[in-house]
Amino acid sequence: MSEVMSPPPLAFEAMERLYENLADALDRAGPDNETLFLTKLVLVMAHRAGTGLDMDEAIATALARLGEAAKPPYG
Repeated sequence: MSEVMSPPPLAFEAMERLYENLADALDRAGPDNETLFLTKLVLVMAHRAGTGLDMDEAIATALARLGEAAKPPYG
């Protein structure tokens, strides 16, 4: 069984460019479509990453970084 290698993290400049592109895309999507756009973006990225990305861990990390703003899990 082979281990899936994660790509290296993005350089700071690439993160800045990504942030600017994402902010522009959110503006273009508009407030009414923001959540739908972000959901579709994540699904496209997960599809492209295939098995090389642990989406459950990524979701948990993103929620943890929201801190107290995150709602408790359903159930």
